[in-house]
Amino acid sequence: MVPRVIAHRGASAYAPENTMPAFELAYSMGAQGIELDVHLTKDGRVVVMHDDTVDRTSNGTGSVNELTYDELLMLDFSNGKEGFSNVRIPLLEEVYDLAAANNIFVNVEIKENAFSNEYVIIDKLLSIEKRYGMSQNVSYSSFNHYILRDMKRKSQEISTGMLYLCGLVDVWEYASRINADAIHPYHGCLKDTDTIQECKQRGIAVRPWTVDSEELMDSLFNAGVDSIITNKPDVGLIL
Repeated sequence: MVPRVIAHRGASAYAPENTMPAFELAYSMGAQGIELDVHLTKDGRVVVMHDDTVDRTSNGTGSVNELTYDELLMLDFSNGKEGFSNVRIPLLEEVYDLAAANNIFVNVEIKENAFSNEYVIIDKLLSIEKRYGMSQNVSYSSFNHYILRDMKRKSQEISTGMLYLCGLVDVWEYASRINADAIHPYHGCLKDTDTIQECKQRGIAVRPWTVDSEELMDSLFNAGVDSIITNKPDVGLIL
């Protein structure tokens, strides 16, 4: 079951985003779900990373897909967060170790868009999911809806959520067309609360991002969203 509060890149308001300390902190706060982003390294490993480059969140420079995993391990991803140092980039497998042992739901946002006859990352993600027994506790999201469509074609059993940042009309019809299980809109796209009810009537979950204020969380929960994705899971968990 997808939890009500999903920690965005872990408890990223308090710890370096998309790192094991952020995920462990979210879990210690009581979060039953975490959101993360994935890219492929030059040598084909699935690493947890938001940006295409390491420049913003580490003490290095360069594109993730032009660096090997060993090269990435040499960098510090503390991202200037007070009290943290020598934080390493995690593999998706490391997060699944934590998640599988503690029944944590994981939303995997796919940032990797490299296409060579197909999206290479899809088979890697499905293989890792199977190896760690995460099939009932993981969902995939992306702004690239071709990836979500192609994942569903490979495995009808997986759960997908379409990310978007614009005012889509009748979004529930589009979500149904690509066989998405959920919509993941920027919270500002839900000003028309009919969207929430129309989706729910069709069995499409609504999980807006990034919702950090208590007032906004309360408003969206009252409007009927299924989950919120937040940098501050501790705030959402008290509501």
